[in-house]
Amino acid sequence: MTRDDTILVSGASGFIGGWISETLCLTRTATVRAGIRNWAGAARLARFPIELVLCDVMDKESIARAMAGVSCVVHCVAGSSETILNGTRNMLEIAQAQKVGRFVHLSTTEVYGNVCGKIDETCAYQYTGSPYGDAKIDAERLCWEYYSEGLPVSVVRPSIVYGPFSTDWTVRFAQRLQSRNWAIFEGYGEGICNLVYVSDLVSGILLAVCRECAVGEAFNLVGPESMTWNQFFRKFNAALGLPELKVIDAANARLRASVMDPVRSLGKLLLKHFSVPLRKMSQEHRQARELLQLADNWMKTTPRSVELSLYSRNAEYLTTKARDMLGYIPRYGVDRGMRLSVGWLNNVGLVTQSS
Repeated sequence: MTRDDTILVSGASGFIGGWISETLCLTRTATVRAGIRNWAGAARLARFPIELVLCDVMDKESIARAMAGVSCVVHCVAGSSETILNGTRNMLEIAQAQKVGRFVHLSTTEVYGNVCGKIDETCAYQYTGSPYGDAKIDAERLCWEYYSEGLPVSVVRPSIVYGPFSTDWTVRFAQRLQSRNWAIFEGYGEGICNLVYVSDLVSGILLAVCRECAVGEAFNLVGPESMTWNQFFRKFNAALGLPELKVIDAANARLRASVMDPVRSLGKLLLKHFSVPLRKMSQEHRQARELLQLADNWMKTTPRSVELSLYSRNAEYLTTKARDMLGYIPRYGVDRGMRLSVGWLNNVGLVTQSS
């Protein structure tokens, strides 16, 4: 891969796609073409001299225009199950038609399902009923079908990706910790938290782009440290300068989750059908507004039952294959990654760090 090559990054307005686009631009590894679904997603990338193109993965004509003349595609689009599956199918179809030289698909370690032990790339797919995880399995199966037909495909499977611009594992958890409703979960929080800082993930993806040996292969991409989820919560909490977290026993954690799960479902139903009257009521009545804000805060800061299952999963995703074949060496330990993440959160005003 040279500077003369052009790489299309789909989903470039997202967390990981944005990081890949920026890294390609700053390192001059290749010319980057950032594919975004609409111009509303252009703000972050507009800071750089990056070619921005509309690339709606559900629109084949949009894809064909965005993919014209590219050497490689890095497919990072997230979204609904339909977007993950059919969007990947559309991207693969156009890449094959245009004889793209490399197609790197961003998957997830969730394709392994609810497993335990040391997990490498030989482990089988496991459907769990999770819309996200199951759709990613189906998208990977499509990748291997197109690979068998001659498209040079590689698949990367990151674990828990955190860092600046991460909504799920950085912004949302910082808000949960600052709410003081979050806790250490006895019994449930002792599963393995397989963190990977976003810069390490990007380095692994670019290795898969550049290495010929990556074609036809899948790679786990995880950070250099293994810890429990409770340790992650404590480290993040300390990095934010917050008081020590309270401890909740397993029975209490399970009770909270089981109570809040149907409340969340009811809340979504009410918002879907009664959003206008609810908004009007909250504007006109202070007590109603405070009650709705309290309910919203509890819903956002109480773990779901599916989250407790994740926090208790004892699976360690191995990166031996990525190390041996690609030369992947993650360099961001959790303490360093946390400092950078919290620094960014403060710089953009998403949290106010305690003195």
